[in-house]
Formats: sequence, C-alpha cells, structure tokens
Amino acid sequence: MRRYRKPLAIACALLALAGMLNVFSSGQLAQREVVVALSDIPAGSRISANQLQVQTVRLDPHDAEVFEGIEAVAGQRAAVALRAGTVLRDYSLVGPQLLHGSPEGTVAVPLRLSDPATVTLLHPGQLVDIVLTTGDGFEKEISSQTIAKAVPVLWVPDNATGSEFGMLSSAAPTGEGIVVVAAANSLSDDLAGAVSRGKVSAVLVN
Repeated sequence: MRRYRKPLAIACALLALAGMLNVFSSGQLAQREVVVALSDIPAGSRISANQLQVQTVRLDPHDAEVFEGIEAVAGQRAAVALRAGTVLRDYSLVGPQLLHGSPEGTVAVPLRLSDPATVTLLHPGQLVDIVLTTGDGFEKEISSQTIAKAVPVLWVPDNATGSEFGMLSSAAPTGEGIVVVAAANSLSDDLAGAVSRGKVSAVLVN
C-alpha cells in the first residue's frame, strides 16, 4: 500500500479536478423533469400522450419555456417536426405561442392556396411571398401582385410534407390547401380574403 500511496493520491486528485471542471463546464445546468418526445412527431399533427414522456434532463434552471407535465401538451398540435428525445417548448406547439418572438403587431393568418399541391413544398419556418393573380385572360387581363413578402410559414396540415424538411409527398395533402403564416396585422384582411379575389400562390424565398 505504501508503494501505491502516491499514485493513488494523484489519481484521486485528478478525479476531483475532473469533477470540478465538469461542474464549471455545465454552465450551471440543473437536473429537471420535463416533457420530451418519445417518438418522432410530424409538424402539424396532434400530439397524443403516448408520444410523450417525462424525463430528467440537464437544463437551465431558469428556462421557463419547457413543460413539466404531459397533460399540458397532450392534445395540442406540433408547430414543427419533433424528433424523438426533443424537449418540448411552448413555441413547439400551434397556438398563441406560435408568434413567440415575433414583432409586436404580428398575427397568425390562415391562407387557402389555390393549388393544394403547393402545400407539399412548405414546412414551418420557411419564408414565402404570397402572390394574388386576378383576371381570366378573356374579359379581364391577367394580373399578378405580391400582397405579402417573406412571411414565415407557421403551420401546414398533418400530411402536407413527405418529411420534416418539406420534401414532396405522393399522398394528397389534407386541409384543402390551408396553411398559416405570420404577417403584420395591416396585411391580415388582404391575406385572409385573397382567395375570394383570385388565385393565391406561395412563392418560396430565401
């Protein structure tokens, strides 16, 4: 034992130092019980209780955007695609929290696109220009105008996307081409009533 006393002391000191470094590197994180996705959840789908689980996760103790109980999440719709193991936060769900972080005066506007297949190209978070086309080329000249520029998509129907990245899907989208976008309140009337005036299209932008 005397022979190994010094190496053992050095080993213990190194272990203690490693523990201290781990504490400092954790950024003062705390063990918290929060709701996480137990399985992959597609954007726009209604979340069931069996897709959720309360797990102990290292998080900022002051993080108020997480959920601590499954009952607060079950039955709501996912605003974005959630991978298994993802910690659910308030902006992950469809509802008032969809506008979390948006400028003051921003509203969520449902839009009915004239071509429902266009929805298969969209996913939440994507920016789009909304274009209104009027006229029939006979009695009235065809004219197009952009009525909203670079508005973010907030929600798409359950099976509108073939993957969380908005790839094409062979299945027909549900929701009759309805999507929800974030826009300034001053544009809400024009956007909501656009389909009654002509053809409404969404153009993907960077």
